[in-house]
Amino acid sequence: MSRPPLSTPRKLCYAAIATMGLLALGLGGLELGLHVGGVGHSPHFTRAAVTATDEPVWRENRWATAPYFGEHRVRRPWPLRLPREKASETYRIFVLGSSAAMGDPEPSFSLARVLDSMLTAAYPEIRFEVVNAAITAINSHVVRGIAADAARLDPDLFIVYEGHNEVIGPFGPTGVFSRFQRGPLAVRAADTWQRSRTGQWLSGVVDKSPEDDESWRGMEMFIAQQIAESDPRLDAVRAHFAANLRAIGGSAREAGATVLFCTVLTNQRDFAPFMPRHRSDLTAADTAAWETHYAQADAALATGDLRTADRLYRAAWAIDDQHAELAFRLGRLALQRSDPRDATRWLRRALELDTLRFRADGALNEIVRQVGNEFAAQGGLVDLAAALARTSPQGIPGDDLLYEHVHLNFHGTYLAARELFPRIGADLVERGWVSRFQGAPFSESEARRRLGYNAHEQTMIALELVSRFGRAPFTGQSDNAQRLFAWSERATRGQALLDRPSTLDALRLGAARSLQLAPGDWVLQRNTGAMLVARGAAAEALPMLEAAAAWIDDDVDTLMALGLAQEATGDTAAATATFAKVRALEPNYPGLSEPL
Repeated sequence: MSRPPLSTPRKLCYAAIATMGLLALGLGGLELGLHVGGVGHSPHFTRAAVTATDEPVWRENRWATAPYFGEHRVRRPWPLRLPREKASETYRIFVLGSSAAMGDPEPSFSLARVLDSMLTAAYPEIRFEVVNAAITAINSHVVRGIAADAARLDPDLFIVYEGHNEVIGPFGPTGVFSRFQRGPLAVRAADTWQRSRTGQWLSGVVDKSPEDDESWRGMEMFIAQQIAESDPRLDAVRAHFAANLRAIGGSAREAGATVLFCTVLTNQRDFAPFMPRHRSDLTAADTAAWETHYAQADAALATGDLRTADRLYRAAWAIDDQHAELAFRLGRLALQRSDPRDATRWLRRALELDTLRFRADGALNEIVRQVGNEFAAQGGLVDLAAALARTSPQGIPGDDLLYEHVHLNFHGTYLAARELFPRIGADLVERGWVSRFQGAPFSESEARRRLGYNAHEQTMIALELVSRFGRAPFTGQSDNAQRLFAWSERATRGQALLDRPSTLDALRLGAARSLQLAPGDWVLQRNTGAMLVARGAAAEALPMLEAAAAWIDDDVDTLMALGLAQEATGDTAAATATFAKVRALEPNYPGLSEPL
């Protein structure tokens, strides 16, 4: 019996299925071919490796952010080395986020490092592996993928400290790294495409723009990307942030890990807005009146007439209630009037109105609180922003906790770790690792000693901040001159202290104590070695730098210090080989000379 002929709709359906199948097969083949041919980069956070002693380990993928930023602007993860098989009695923590979580400007003193030292001292019977899984410039879209990768590495705890880069990072409305995507499905599709080798290849061929070949220029890249508080795209940013945090929590749940969602700190008290902007509908007369009130208020403030300054600033505010700098000045004036409640209101408003959105606003922290409470049974919320604000003068975070706009200084990092410490202890008790948790961690001075936060490191950080504050967008801030002067003074005092003949002996003694407490700490070995090279004791530095390089063989800072030590001790051949490794890893590494 013959079958009836297929109807036209059914033929079209079968043709579509066949076409889609062939397309999928073709794309799969292309993806495999590009992978084999070395085109594009893996977006995964880790890579499998084997040490010189044949130990199978997980190492960081140095190119993990290339699918988002491109090869010329790639941001590197902090060096990582984990046994592929987690040993018994090992508690593994992943700290997730962007530069504030990573520990910028010096990850040697990050939240992960302080927690590792703090927990090891309190619970010596447990082996802690605290992974700094944060990377500069990423946001929750990328953190979500890192969390999924970390979930496959037998984690016990995720600590999520994220929120500052939601506007400026990949798929954010600035569009610097990736096109903005409004809908969640569009974001997931764009993310999947960008992470694929095919997507990376085609983006390089079809979508290539002159900016793709630009090197990293930091925050300066975003100066033209102003996003007003009223921009409707911010609603999508907040929705994406909430969805990504829930996905991170889901990854932790699937791995059987606890997850702690942390609110993030911003410098509100001592940090002027990056880019204030007037209301778009001001008339010329309004603008003139505003400028008159503003200038007269500044003059009154300069003479100490706080009441007149306050009246005139408020008169300007009545004309334009969208100017971030004016809100900041009203907040600072309220601090001088000893009115912390009014100051808090104005300084928060200044943060919300700043059109260069490098700082998480209150709405994003509220999302962290909401999602954290949703995961209360699995760990939940740690309100670091509120807890640390209570330690600040007048309850407003400022320079006492942060280097600049969002990056915690050592004091702020220690307080954050201290706040997390009992929550981790409670999880250890819940899991049956210990019968009771320690009531308090060691002191901040002990943290400084154990991590080697000495005069050399503090001076290097001060010099980095002086360089940073000398570039845009900091140079456009109303208070940058004072900040630059203060940090220049610190750097000068630090340099003078380091130049004293007795300082080197004190640094040696402190380093010996730190290394005695953590003899296998490659970061301490690297930092101590680099300090000794800088202080003219290269021969003394060599064993430490060789030990650090044996543990992490591709950390460019270690290799650069090692090459300088080899060069200073007359081993030119070894130095040339070491500098060649640095050049292969980071061709534009600062201070790296051209090969002879």
